Amino acid sequence: MGLFSLKSDKPKFKKLKEEGCVVTLSLEIPSAEIEEHTQNALVRVQQRARLPGFRPGKAPLDMVKRHFSGHAREEALDAAIRKHVPVAISELKLRVVETPSVEDVKWEEGEPLTLQVRVEVAPAPTAKDYVKIPVVRKTHVADAQTVDKRLEDLREAHARLEAAKEETVGARHFVVIDFTASRDGKPLPNAKGTSELVDMSAEQSVEGLTKGVLGMKRGETKVFKVMLGGKDADLEVAVKEIKVKILPAVDAEFAKDLGFATVEEIKAKLKEVLDREAASAADFELVRQIEEALVKANQFPLPPAMVARQLEGMMERMGRQLAGAGKLPQKTLADLRAKLQPKAEDEVRLAFVLSAVAEKEKIEVADAELEAELEAGIKDAEDDAKKKELRAIFEKRKDQITRMILERKTMAFLKEKAVYKDA
Repeated sequence: MGLFSLKSDKPKFKKLKEEGCVVTLSLEIPSAEIEEHTQNALVRVQQRARLPGFRPGKAPLDMVKRHFSGHAREEALDAAIRKHVPVAISELKLRVVETPSVEDVKWEEGEPLTLQVRVEVAPAPTAKDYVKIPVVRKTHVADAQTVDKRLEDLREAHARLEAAKEETVGARHFVVIDFTASRDGKPLPNAKGTSELVDMSAEQSVEGLTKGVLGMKRGETKVFKVMLGGKDADLEVAVKEIKVKILPAVDAEFAKDLGFATVEEIKAKLKEVLDREAASAADFELVRQIEEALVKANQFPLPPAMVARQLEGMMERMGRQLAGAGKLPQKTLADLRAKLQPKAEDEVRLAFVLSAVAEKEKIEVADAELEAELEAGIKDAEDDAKKKELRAIFEKRKDQITRMILERKTMAFLKEKAVYKDA
C-alpha cells in the first residue's frame, strides 16, 4: 500500500483504492524526468517536421517547439506512462487481466506529472467445498423402448413417397403443387413456385396453406386466402399429385440395405450407439452439477472486462445460431444480453475456481500430455504439409490448449472426489 520511493527525484506510486477486482493507482513522475521526455520527443518531432524555409529535419528546435509543442507533450506523456505503469504494476504484484486505463492526468510545466491508473486484476479465490460434492448419477444404458424408437427414426430416414390411391388431399398426405400469390389483383414478387412439395402434417411458413389445400382433389386448382408478410394475400394453388409416405418393413432386406446381416445386428448397433450417447449425456449432467456447486460455494468479485468479453462471445455465438431469423430488435438483444449476463459471470468464476483447485491440488500438465494432445489432433491429417500446418497452429495456441487440458484434468479429479447417488 505504501510508496516504494519517497525521494523527490524518483517516481512515486501507491495504491489508492481497491474495489473488487478494480485497483486504482496514483503515479507521480518528477518534473525533471518529464522534461527530459519532452526534450527527446521534440528531437524526434524535429526529424519529421516540415516548416517553411527549412529542409525536413533542419528546423530550429525553438520553432519546432512553438509549432509542435502539443504533439511533443503527447509523446512525452506516452513515453512516461509506458515506462512507469508496468513498473508500478510489477512492484505491487498485481495480476492484470486487462489493459490499464489512464485517468485524471495533471501536468503543468515545471511541475511533476500526476495521474491515476485504473487496473483490472485477477481474483485470488482459495477454492473451497470442492471435494465430496454431492451429485445424482443417472443411468446410461439404453432400454428396448429407446432402441425401438431409434429404429423407427431409421425407418423414417429411409422412407419413400408414392402416389396415393386417394383422390382427395388428407391431413397425412404429401402434396405436389404449383402456386402463385397476389394481393389486390397484382402478383407478388418472389411468390411463385412449381412442383413444390407440401407436408400436410407439418407447420408451414405460409399461414393458411395446409388449411386451403386440405380436401382439394388431384388436378384441381383453387384460390384461397393466406397470410404473407403479415398481410392477407390470395394464393392460387394447383394440385399436381397427392403422395403418401411408405416406411420400409423391418426385415432382412432392410437390414441388408443398411449393411447388416440381420435386424438383431441393427438393434445391437443402435443400442451400442445409444449407450454411448446416454453415457455422454450422463457425464455432461455430472459436470453440470459439479460446476453449479463450485460456482455456488465460491463467490467473489470478478474483473468486469473479462465478464464483458465472455458475454460478447456468448452474444456472437447466439447471433450465429439465430442468423436465419434476420436482424433482431434492439429490445430483444438487450433482453438476451441481460439473460446471458449471469451465465457469463458463472463461466468466468468457474475458470478461476478450477485454476485455484488445480493449484491447491498441484495438478499440472506434463509435456507428454501436450504431445499426446498434438498427436491426436494431427493423426488424421492427409499429408505432411497439413501436419506441419496443424503443428504451427498448436504451437500458437499452446497456452490455451494447456489450460484446456488442465481444466479437463481438474474436472476428472473433482468427479473422482464427488459423492454419488444413483437416480
